[in-house]
Parts: sequence; C-alpha cells; structure tokens
Amino acid sequence: MQAIALIGLPRCGKDTAADYLVKKYGFSKVVMSDENGFELRKQGLEDDKMARSRMGKELREKFGSDVIAKRCLERAEKSGFERVVFVGARNIEEVDFFKNGISGFKVVKIESEKGKRFDRKSKMEGQSREKFFERETWEREKFGLGKVLNAADYTIENNSTIAELEKAIDELMQKL
Repeated sequence: MQAIALIGLPRCGKDTAADYLVKKYGFSKVVMSDENGFELRKQGLEDDKMARSRMGKELREKFGSDVIAKRCLERAEKSGFERVVFVGARNIEEVDFFKNGISGFKVVKIESEKGKRFDRKSKMEGQSREKFFERETWEREKFGLGKVLNAADYTIENNSTIAELEKAIDELMQKL
C-alpha cells in the first residue's frame, strides 16, 4: 500500500489536495475525523467540527492516542485500497503508527496563511474569527498538533490558486 498523510491547520487545503490525489493519481481518501463522526452518530449526538474534535479526544483517552489511525488503516485495508491519502492526523502517535505500519509512508504538510484559511471557511460554518482560531488553539494544545506539523516529510504552500496547489502536488508526486 502506498500511503500519504496530509496534515495542516483548518482550511489550509488538505481536502482539496486529497481530492486532487484521488482524481489524478488514483488514491482513495480516508478522512480521519470521519471516525469521530461515525462515533457521534452511533451515540445519537450532533456531528459538527467541535463535536468531532471533542469525540476524538474522548476516543483517544479511552482507547489510546493512535486509535483513530488504527481504525482508519483498518478501514483502508478492509476496502482493499492500494493508494491511500489519510487526511488530518492530529497527534504524533497517529503519525508514528502510520510510519511504523506502512512501508514508505510520507507526511505532507499543507501550509496556508492565517487570513486565507479563515477566508476559505464556508458561510455554512457560521464561525466567527474567534471561534475559528479557538479550535486551532484547542487542537494544538489538547492533541499536540504542533508536533504533527513538525513531523512532515514535505511541505506544500497553499496561498494562491487551486491550480498552483495542484502544480505543487504534481511536483511532489514526481519525488515520491
């Protein structure tokens, strides 16, 4: 299995990059926070971004820091995926689990300026600037997201157009 994890702060372009890897390079996309969403719905709870973050924290406390990564890899293996892009690792234990369990696994950080990330959030999200960045601070402090960001094998800057992001991905794929 060829596997990549896309990491980065909220609205940096992880999903856009993953969707491009799916479309152009035949990857299958596994969004790590979907595991939290599955659990929320199973418990009859509201499924939103902060609820997913809280559920992730709860699951990690109960089952270990790498539980989300384990569940995601299990889902990818059961589905028979040959090329997988995991979106949104949130702690270093998840990254280490993938690195130890998947030969050739690479971590790619998507970076984007703070103002651009806030501007990308949809109107449907309805978050104030304060709430948007509160989640970021919460994830850095509660999950150790800073360590994850420092664990990247590669970094892609995403401060321009989607076409520029896709070009940077194409350049990266030549290296991989």
